[in-house]
Amino acid sequence: MKKIKFQITAFLFLTFSTYAQQSELTILHWNDFHARNQPYVVSKKDSAGNEVTYKVGGVGSMLGYVEKYRDSKSLVLNAGDDFQGTPISSFTRGRSQIEFLNFYSPDAFVLGNHEFDYSHKSLDSALKLAKFDVLSANVYLPSEKRLFAKPYVIKEKNGIKTGIIGITLPELFETSLPANVEGLQMLKTDSVIEAAVKVLKKNKCDLIILLTHCGIETDRKLAARFFKDVDVIVGGHSHTPLFKPVIQDGVIIVQAGSNARYLGILELSVDKEKDTVISYKGRLVETIYDENIYDKDAGEKVDRMIQEYLPELSRVIGLLETDWKASYSEESNLGQFEADVFRIKSGADVAFMNGGGLRKSLLKGNITVQDIWEINPFGNEIVVCEVSGKTLKQMIRNNILIRLEKIKSGSNAEILHTSGLSYSYSSKLALEGREDFLMSFNFGRVEVNDDEIYKIATNNYVASQFKKFFGDINPQPEFRNTGMIDRDIIIEAVSELGVINSVLEKRIVDIDK
Repeated sequence: MKKIKFQITAFLFLTFSTYAQQSELTILHWNDFHARNQPYVVSKKDSAGNEVTYKVGGVGSMLGYVEKYRDSKSLVLNAGDDFQGTPISSFTRGRSQIEFLNFYSPDAFVLGNHEFDYSHKSLDSALKLAKFDVLSANVYLPSEKRLFAKPYVIKEKNGIKTGIIGITLPELFETSLPANVEGLQMLKTDSVIEAAVKVLKKNKCDLIILLTHCGIETDRKLAARFFKDVDVIVGGHSHTPLFKPVIQDGVIIVQAGSNARYLGILELSVDKEKDTVISYKGRLVETIYDENIYDKDAGEKVDRMIQEYLPELSRVIGLLETDWKASYSEESNLGQFEADVFRIKSGADVAFMNGGGLRKSLLKGNITVQDIWEINPFGNEIVVCEVSGKTLKQMIRNNILIRLEKIKSGSNAEILHTSGLSYSYSSKLALEGREDFLMSFNFGRVEVNDDEIYKIATNNYVASQFKKFFGDINPQPEFRNTGMIDRDIIIEAVSELGVINSVLEKRIVDIDK
């Protein structure tokens, strides 16, 4: 009996000790808001297969859901790209988004690549309005010998001391117009994380979180490298809705999709003595419009600001008979429509529209000026150049190889939607290193002539990142500005057409798929 009693006593003691060391922390997180400040309509099929539409997102809903789940043990984190996506962000050069972020009082916000879309000087000015901690350990401003934002911050919630390190997309220069990031320097990601970890450990943090705007694949790599020190990665950039956390080498990785459709909730039990996560539970909550949750004051401020700057946005300019689908990596009817407009309006033979430049899909129905602004928020200029058929063929060959290498490495490969040009290729032959992987290459229904000169139209982002899309071409074509802005000519084209029925064509074919 004594033995049993001793065992029971020991068990109770150990159980009590375990619970005594355990503390709770909840991370509320979202990312890639892209200035979707007002609720918007989404659709999905119900259990009977019928399409159901409903509203989600917007500052009012997101703030309402944050406040619903927020308590004294909550840490509120935003993983970047709150800028760019709707007209109000462009008109205020991001200031609107900083004002709206102040509503949430986030514990930390990491700079994404689109925060730099209005130039780093404009961003620096807008950030002066921020009443929250802005992080980025790897963006450096040499002219002022300082980091662009704080490298890390320490927050204590429910007795848990948490160190948060901010990492901006290392490929910032490859995803931005050169003029917007001129004068900045990207520091080595590994080095800045190592330096920050040392400081956070010295400050006896119980947890270390990477707040990143790098994408899920880079987050996995960071977890594999820093699993001994990092407990959680709260990420953004790839717009990945992780309905369950990803575990990489013991590191918990979360991301909440994009456009405020979801609020991420990660519940942690932490052993403070061992600085270890004992258990976790993560989920995404859809921010469905609910008048009992919606923050009316925030929603009304959004509406007032939009009306103040953009009274003409609600003007209907056309009717869409088929959904417009935007796609980063696959051909889409929206991408083809815009490439067609670029070609026709500029008088070019061939046009390219990058998939990443299309920022939202659109359900069939009325098309407003605001819809076009939200699809094309960057205000890119249309540029043109002339190349021989031989050079054009080499550009496309290089583009195919670049995309295939990205796909092979597990990365998303950005597509160039085409107009006036169609081609087919063999990915199998290309990956084998064969030179004859391009099967057909046609201008209209006629094969492209190597010696003929063709006029190409695209946007100034593609032109500025020429090597990223087309590899090494010698000499590199010289682009000229046309004075046309992409969204302006799209608005004009939609107004002229009135009714649009976009049917996806197969202009790019991999014969091995």
